[in-house]
Amino acid sequence: MRSLPLIAFLVGGVVFTAEVVRADDAASLLAALRSRLPREPVVMTGTITVRKRHGIVVGQLGIKMTLDWGQTPTTSKYTILDAFGKPLEELRITRDAAGAVGFEYQANFPLRPAPLPNLFAPIQNSDVSWMDLALAFLWWEGGKVVGTDEVLGRPCHIVEIPAPPGLSAPPPRAAQSSAAPYAAVRLWIDAEMLMLLKAEGLSQEDNVLRRLWVRSFKRINDRWMIKDLEVQGCPSAHRTKITITDVSVGNESWTPS
Repeated sequence: MRSLPLIAFLVGGVVFTAEVVRADDAASLLAALRSRLPREPVVMTGTITVRKRHGIVVGQLGIKMTLDWGQTPTTSKYTILDAFGKPLEELRITRDAAGAVGFEYQANFPLRPAPLPNLFAPIQNSDVSWMDLALAFLWWEGGKVVGTDEVLGRPCHIVEIPAPPGLSAPPPRAAQSSAAPYAAVRLWIDAEMLMLLKAEGLSQEDNVLRRLWVRSFKRINDRWMIKDLEVQGCPSAHRTKITITDVSVGNESWTPS
């Protein structure tokens, strides 16, 4: 089955390959996830809604994700829009065959090149960071399977992955904040569909800095589509919901309903 990162794994086909996936081996599970990335260009649009604990909306943004893993280097572009569709920020990520990663960041209106921000810091007063959108930790090494659990009633493998050397040391003022780099991530991977259903960014002390989880998804034709995700910083007075409104893969397009 193919799937695609959200924001990392928002769309997946249901055709299984003959590859052997070892449920007790984190590298095997993550390799299977990455191998299912679609080769066709993908464009996703949606909304980012920030709500207080009691459901009161305090902010709303738009998002557009333009993804192409079929070329070399692979590219992904994430554009944050205001409520009227005006671009506010944009991050473009490239990854070559050797695994080297490049970043290009733009900000302001009209968009123009700007210094790369802290990729772990919340975007536009939401709970979402650039690291969450790109899920770069799916390429980190040294992970291990630490247990099993259920998400949305589905059995999952739990995988923990340490941050690469040099990435996890936070600047002094960010050590205990939502802008702190992850020392590790904990992932819940659907045992059957091999989709990412939940993720947590962890601090050096193993505390949860940020949590992302799927709220709902549905199958349309031969693909699974995630409709709603929640992201919350810890601690936080609000929660952010990402709703996917339109998806196109190659010449196919859908509107989740």
